[in-house]
Amino acid sequence: MNYVSVLRDLELQKVSIQHQVDCGILDTIDAIKEIEMIEKKQFKAKEKLIEQYHKNKNGTPRKITYREDKDLYTTFMPNRTNLSAKSLNDLYDKLLKYYNLTIYDTSFKTVFSLALEKKSRSVVKGTTDRKQDDYKRFITDEFGQRDIRQITLDDLEEYTQNLLNTGDVITSALKKYKGVLNLAFEYAHAKGIIQTNPTIHLKIRDYKLSCADTDNSSEAKIHSPKEIEEIKKEVRERMSHPRYKGYFITGYAILFSIETGVRVAELCSLKWADVKDNYIHIHSQQLEKKVKGEKGRVFYFVPYTKNEKRNSKDGRKFPLTNDIKSLLGELKALQEELGISSEFIFCHEDGEWIKTRAYQSCLREMCKKLGMHVTNNHAFRMSLNSNVFVPLGMEAPERAKLLGHSVETNLKYYTFPQRDNFQNILDILNKTA
Repeated sequence: MNYVSVLRDLELQKVSIQHQVDCGILDTIDAIKEIEMIEKKQFKAKEKLIEQYHKNKNGTPRKITYREDKDLYTTFMPNRTNLSAKSLNDLYDKLLKYYNLTIYDTSFKTVFSLALEKKSRSVVKGTTDRKQDDYKRFITDEFGQRDIRQITLDDLEEYTQNLLNTGDVITSALKKYKGVLNLAFEYAHAKGIIQTNPTIHLKIRDYKLSCADTDNSSEAKIHSPKEIEEIKKEVRERMSHPRYKGYFITGYAILFSIETGVRVAELCSLKWADVKDNYIHIHSQQLEKKVKGEKGRVFYFVPYTKNEKRNSKDGRKFPLTNDIKSLLGELKALQEELGISSEFIFCHEDGEWIKTRAYQSCLREMCKKLGMHVTNNHAFRMSLNSNVFVPLGMEAPERAKLLGHSVETNLKYYTFPQRDNFQNILDILNKTA
């Protein structure tokens, strides 16, 4: 029998029981009884494993004795020294370490799984699902089987560079990859599996130039005012296309996003009740998760925005401008005409809310058709900030408040020079001359 595997399985059972206690599934008293039973099995498995390795040259088991005068269990070792411990179980643990018999599976894959299980107790389910997806995307089977105790900074640097050499990793993806490493190595360090954490010295900034998206210019991030108008025109033309039968709901969502800069998840979860007299209350989002036994993903509503991190602070308010009011009024009238009833603003004919993935897919296809390099909804947020808020003279704190992030984020990642703005600059300079 492979007693190392037996011991590893028993240890994982203990972790599972502790998880059930933390989640309130198992009573503490019942958990203690189960753990005691597991530890009895562990003791017997250790005993059998020691018998296989702790032998004399002639193959007979080395004797383990109890010394009453010192209250110690002791045994004579192959290196001619004595090994002692207060309990027989502690002595077995020392012998396992001496013979390099690791009863804990310290492969990167297993350590990551244990770290993810621990994290699942304090974060929303969708977060752990995304972490699991990131693991599958960036970690090879070979790397996953490596003993985390043997992975050095040099190993990580080599693996990271090889990953980037594929030419498919953009900066945001690199950050997700680093998040996978951080989760596993920080857990291993906290649990004493490793003495030092090599990821501390693995800096993302050192690899940015190797990413597929090294262009940080305005052209690579935001739409020009002209492109925004082209998108609006395309949406309006599609509204009359037979394919949509007079109800191109994703088009209305795109037009709304252009005006407000909301995140995709916030857009899909907006309700008519969130539209007030002079503002829109943005305080929720649509998340998704995998459900075992079901095809695809399940989409669900949460009462907080991305930057609130599960701790609702009542979201943020966005001014209900005349253009936004007109757009929503047009949509509401159309829904009433078609007999569509839903609490959600952007819904299908049956009242079901639109999904983030479908919206993103439609927007991406439309922008590509128009020959645009920037095809994501996030560009609307940055474009609104750079093309509208900044020229209006709006201060960074106000811009950040409307978009729902920090001032630092607004200045560092959202503020760009306007595109195709040379004539405007020329006119300004001529006026001041």
